[in-house]
Amino acid sequence: MQTSTKTRRRAVRILGALLCVFFLVVVALIAVISFLSNPHKVDMRKLSNVIAVELGETWASYFDTEATREEQQTYLSSTLDEAQQLGANTVLLTGRVSQNALLFRTKLNDAPQTAQSICQQDSLFSRFDPILLLMQQAKSRNMQVAVLATDETGAYVSDASQIPNWLQTIADDYRLNLYTLQDTDTGLAVYTSTTEQPTLLRMDDSPGMLTAAYQTQSGYGLILGSLDSLVQDSSNAAMTLSFLQNGDELPDIAYKEIPQTLAIVSPDNNTKVYTEQTFLMGTSDPNLPLTVNGQEVVRYGTLGVWGLAVTLTDGENTFTAQQGDTTVTITLTKPIPSGGGGTTSSEPQSDGSVAAEWGQKVRVTSTLASELSDYTNADSITMTAYQGAVAEVANSVSFVSGNKITYAYQLHNGSYLLAKDCELLDPGTPDAAFTGISTSTEGNTEYLAFVGSGTPFYTHAWEGNTLTLHFYSASFSGTLPDSFGFSGASATVTPEEHGFALELVFDDSDPLWGYFVDYLEDGTTRIALKHQPHKSDDAAKPLTGITVMLDPGHGDTDMGAPGTASTTFPMEKDLNLSAALAAKHRLEQLGATVLMTRDSDVFYELGERMQMLNQQKPDFFISVHHNSVGFTKDVTDIVGTEAYWFYTESKPLASNLVSSVCTATNRNDRGAMYRYFYVTRSNICPAVLLELGFVSSPIEYESCAGLAGIWAEGGAIAQAVYNSIPD
Repeated sequence: MQTSTKTRRRAVRILGALLCVFFLVVVALIAVISFLSNPHKVDMRKLSNVIAVELGETWASYFDTEATREEQQTYLSSTLDEAQQLGANTVLLTGRVSQNALLFRTKLNDAPQTAQSICQQDSLFSRFDPILLLMQQAKSRNMQVAVLATDETGAYVSDASQIPNWLQTIADDYRLNLYTLQDTDTGLAVYTSTTEQPTLLRMDDSPGMLTAAYQTQSGYGLILGSLDSLVQDSSNAAMTLSFLQNGDELPDIAYKEIPQTLAIVSPDNNTKVYTEQTFLMGTSDPNLPLTVNGQEVVRYGTLGVWGLAVTLTDGENTFTAQQGDTTVTITLTKPIPSGGGGTTSSEPQSDGSVAAEWGQKVRVTSTLASELSDYTNADSITMTAYQGAVAEVANSVSFVSGNKITYAYQLHNGSYLLAKDCELLDPGTPDAAFTGISTSTEGNTEYLAFVGSGTPFYTHAWEGNTLTLHFYSASFSGTLPDSFGFSGASATVTPEEHGFALELVFDDSDPLWGYFVDYLEDGTTRIALKHQPHKSDDAAKPLTGITVMLDPGHGDTDMGAPGTASTTFPMEKDLNLSAALAAKHRLEQLGATVLMTRDSDVFYELGERMQMLNQQKPDFFISVHHNSVGFTKDVTDIVGTEAYWFYTESKPLASNLVSSVCTATNRNDRGAMYRYFYVTRSNICPAVLLELGFVSSPIEYESCAGLAGIWAEGGAIAQAVYNSIPD
C-alpha cells in the first residue's frame, strides 16, 4: 500500500514537472511567434544622415524563387553588406516582389496578394518575414530601412494623399517611414517624407548636381542609385562620396551674390545704339512686381534677374524701371542717319613689313602663329607655329589686310606665315644641325633633346600610334637612342629635301597622349612626349597622378560679356573664376593636381596663358568661359553649353564637358565644335574652351550665377575629366 502511494506521488510530481515544461515551452513558443510576427521590436521612423540605395523589384524578386530560407537570409545579409560597402547607411524598398505580390506580411483585404513563396516556408514554430529580418539586421549594423510609396499598379506615388490605405497601415505596423517621389524639371528627383524626415535627393548620372543641391541646402539626404546598378558600376556613387568627404563644408570660390535691388545693368546709360531693338537686362526684388515704362516684366527665375527687348526710335530713348516707389532710368541714343554719300576711304598704308630675300630665314615672335594654306583667309590654318621656330622663306607675297599693306612669307612646304608674327633674320643664318638625341624623364613626360643647335620650324602628322615630325632647314646625323621611355616604341630618321623627318611609333600598351616641341632659351630644341594618363585604383581618389590646368577667362578690367559698369553685378570674369575654383575643389577631391592660370581677379594675355600651358604640360587644359550674344533682339531663349577644340585629340574632352555640364545643369546641349581659339591650339594635352552658359539670357544667367549652379558646373567638369581618361 505504501509502495502504491509513493508511486502515485512520484507520478504526480513527474506530471507536474511535465506540465511546467509544457507551460514554459508554450510561453516560449508564444514569445518566439510574437517576436517574429511583431515588427514593433524595431522602429525606423526617425531617419537621419541618410545616404541611401534603392532595393527595387529586381532585388525583391529573389524571394519569389525556390531558394531556401537560409539562402534568403544570407541574401538579406549580403544586401546590407553591399550597401555598406557602397557607402550607404539606408536601404529603400517598395516591398514588392511583383506588381501584385508583396514582401510585407499583411492580412489586409485591400492589399495586393502576399508572395506565396514566403508563406510556404513558414512552420509551426517559425515564420519567415524578410522585411522584419532586414530591419533587424540593418539595426545591428547601425543602418536604416524606409519604404518608397507605390500604388496598386506598382507605380511610385508622387502625392502623399494618394498613398493607398493598406500601404500606410503596413508602414505604421512595421514602423517604417514612407517616401513619395517627385521629379523636377532639373532632372533631380526629390523623395519627400510623409513625416518630418529628411527629404532625399537623387540623380544617378550627375554627382555634380546631386552634391551641389545637397551641400548648398539643409535638411536633405541622398540616394546613390539602385543597388543592382551600383553593383555593376559604382563609379558615380564613389564620385558622389568623394565630393562629400568634407561633409557640408565648401571652400571659398570668390562667389558673388546677385543683388536683388532694382537696377538696369546693361546697356550702360547714355550708350549709343544703332539697331532697331536692344535688350535691357537688370536686377530686381523677385517678390515685387516690375515694370519698364509701364510694361509688366515677366521674370522666369527666382533671383530677380530680368530682361526685356525694347524698340528704339531715332534720337533719345528713355526707359524707367519701377518697383513700388523705387525707379531707375537710363537713356539710350539711336543716332539719326546723316544722309549723303559718305567719304572715300584712305589709301592703305604699309605696316612696316618688307619682303624677304629668297632663302632668308624668319623667326616666329608670336607665342603661337598660324601656318595658313591661304594667307588671305585666317580660317585656313593647317598647323600652329610656336614662338622661336625658324623657317626658310621660299617666296614673299604682298597683300592688303585691314587697310594695311603687309607680307606673307611662303615656306618650302607651300604654307604661309604672316609678317606680323615673325622677324626677319640676317641672310646667311645657318640651318639647324643635330648630331644625336639625349633622353630624360620628368613625371609623366619623356623628353628627347636634340644634340646640336637650332630651333627649326616643323609640321606634324599624327595618325593612330604614329607621330611624324617634319623639321625644315635642319639636318640630323648620328644615332638614335635605343629607347625613350615608352614601352615597345621605336624611332627612325629619314632625310628630306629641305630637312628631315623623325617618325615615332608607339605601342598600344603605352600610347602617346600628347607632345610639344620646346624651343629652349639656349637655342636648342627638345621634344616632350606625354604618356597616356590612367585612373588610380583608389575608387575615392581615381584622379591621383592626373594634372589639370584650369584657365578662368578674362579678369581685372577685362570683364568679359555682357559688358556692364556695375561692379556689384557678377560679371563673366567673376563667374569664370567661381566655376573654375569649384572645379578645382572637386578635381582635388578626386585626387587630381590642379594648376590655375589665375585664382584671383587678375588678367593675363592669351599668350601668357599659352606659355603657362606649354611650360607646365598638364594632362588636361580647360579654359572656362560663359557665352553671350549681341543685345540686338530678345535673347532670353538663346541658351546652352558648348565647347571648342582645335586638334582632334581634344574632341573627346570637349564632348564629355558638354554632356556632363548639360546633365548637371539641365542646359541645352549645343555641342562640341571645331574652332581655332588661341587657348585650344596645343598638342601637349587635350585643350578645350568651355562655354558653360549664356549670361546674356536672364534665365541662364541665374543658373550660372547661383551657388548651386556653380557647384553643379564644378562637379560636372571634374566628372568630364574622369570620363575622358581611357579605361
